[in-house]
Amino acid sequence: MQKTIMREVGIYAIMLIALALLMHPDLLSSPSDRLALMKEKGNHTHPVLYSLIIYGVIGVLRLLFGWIKKMFIKKDQAK
Repeated sequence: MQKTIMREVGIYAIMLIALALLMHPDLLSSPSDRLALMKEKGNHTHPVLYSLIIYGVIGVLRLLFGWIKKMFIKKDQAK
């Protein structure tokens, strides 16, 4: 159980970093300026929320594909 939670937290963290860098490439060149701009505008939570939405969509797709995979495996084993 703990291994699964750590894997999912790792997946979410990687998605958060990747999406932040894709949306704001200036994070690599001037991270202090980007953080100051976030502080000035007061939008600290938008990277976390956007990543959570994308993680949820990908999670639903993972569940759907897992369910479809189980259906086909059960049919193949019944023969």
